[in-house]
Amino acid sequence: MAGEPAAVGSDVAGGQEPEIEDLLSHLELNEDELDDVVIGSEDAKEYQKEARWLAIGKVLTQRSFSSEDLFEKMKSVWNLSRDPICREVGENLFIFQMHCLGDWKKVVHQGPWTFRGWGLLVEDYDGLSDTEKFIFSGMQVWAQIHGIPELYRKKEVIDDLARRVGMVREIQMTPKLYFEGNYVRFRVKIDVTKPLMRFVSLTIPELGKKRLAVKYEKVPFFCKRCGLFGHDHEECGDGVWEEKQLQYGTWMLAVRKSSQPPQELRRSTPRVPTRGGFSSGGGSSATAQRKRSSGDAGLDKDDDLLTTAESPLKDNMQIVPVEKDVEKSARKKLELDVKTTDVNETETESLEGSEIPGAPEVPPPPPPYVKNKDRSKVRKLDENGNPLATSTASSEEDRRAQ
Repeated sequence: MAGEPAAVGSDVAGGQEPEIEDLLSHLELNEDELDDVVIGSEDAKEYQKEARWLAIGKVLTQRSFSSEDLFEKMKSVWNLSRDPICREVGENLFIFQMHCLGDWKKVVHQGPWTFRGWGLLVEDYDGLSDTEKFIFSGMQVWAQIHGIPELYRKKEVIDDLARRVGMVREIQMTPKLYFEGNYVRFRVKIDVTKPLMRFVSLTIPELGKKRLAVKYEKVPFFCKRCGLFGHDHEECGDGVWEEKQLQYGTWMLAVRKSSQPPQELRRSTPRVPTRGGFSSGGGSSATAQRKRSSGDAGLDKDDDLLTTAESPLKDNMQIVPVEKDVEKSARKKLELDVKTTDVNETETESLEGSEIPGAPEVPPPPPPYVKNKDRSKVRKLDENGNPLATSTASSEEDRRAQ
C-alpha cells in the first residue's frame, strides 16, 4: 500500500492528473468521505431550467491568450440584452451562461464567431457532461456555390451539393448579391477536423462532370497548405513551402461588392481674393459675379425674355414661350407711364411763380410777436429808417406808462 501512493505522486509530478476511478479502485474511504449531499428532485428541476441557456466554447488556436480579453471582446461582439456570465473551466474551454432564449440562440446558432482572427466554437451544453471530454461537432458558416447552370438551379440539386460541404441549415436560392459572382447561398455546419471543401462536382447529361467553386463568407484563419483551422501555413510542418505547394488560399473567400462607385476627379477652382479674405470659388465670389447690370447680362434681347428655365424635378413640363403681342403691349404701357410722369413734372414746374386770373388774393403774413419788455429795446425809426432822437423826459414818461 505504501508503494502505491508513491506511484500516484509520481504521476502528479510528471504532470498527469490521475483519474478518480483509478484512485478509488485501491483507496479506502473513511466515514466522513462517505457522507453524501442529496439534491432533491424539485431542486434538480430548478437547476435544469437555469441550465437551458448554457453554452460551451473553444478557440481554434494553439497560441496562448487571456481569457479576460476573450470575455470582453465577445461581450462587445454579441451585444446581448444582458451580459452573459463567462467562466474558464479548463485549458481553452469556457462556459457562457445567458439569461434568455434570444441571447442563447444568437450565441449558439449564429456566427461564425472569431477572436483575433481565430475561430470560436460555441455549442449547446447540458451542464452534466464532462467539459474535458466534450466533443465539438463543428462550426456554422455561410458558403456559396458558383456557376450552377440555370437549368439545374433547383432546390433539391442545391441541397445535394451543399451536403457535400457540411450539415445544411438553410438555403437561399435567390440571395441578394452583396458579393461578386452568380451563386446560391447556404448555411452549413462544417467539420473543423477536416479540410475545407474547395469544389463540388455536378454531372449532367449535356456537359458531363462540371466542377463548381465553393466560396466562404467571413471564415477564420485557415492553413493554405492543409486547409485546416487553427494555424497558418508558416506554422504547418516546418513552415517552408513553395507557392505551388499551397493548395488553399484567399481565392476561396467570397469578395464583397464595392459599396460606392468610383468617383471622377474634380478640378479644384483657384482661390479668389474677396473683401473678407480669400474664397475658394464659394458663395462670396459667386455673389460678386452675379452683381452686374442688365446690359451686361443681355436682358434687352428678345430671346432672353423666353421662359427657358427648367427644373431637374419637373422634366415632363413643357416650356411655354411668351407671346410677342403680349410683350409689345407691356412695353408700350411702360413707355406711356414714363411719358405721363414727365408731363406732370413739367406742368408743375411751369405753374410755379405765375398768377392765375380770378384766383383770390392771398393776405400777407402777420408780424412776429414781440414781448413788452423787448419793445422798449427796439429803437423807433423814421420814414427813412433812421433812429429818432429821444429825450430824458420822454424816457421817464415811458417808464411811468409801463
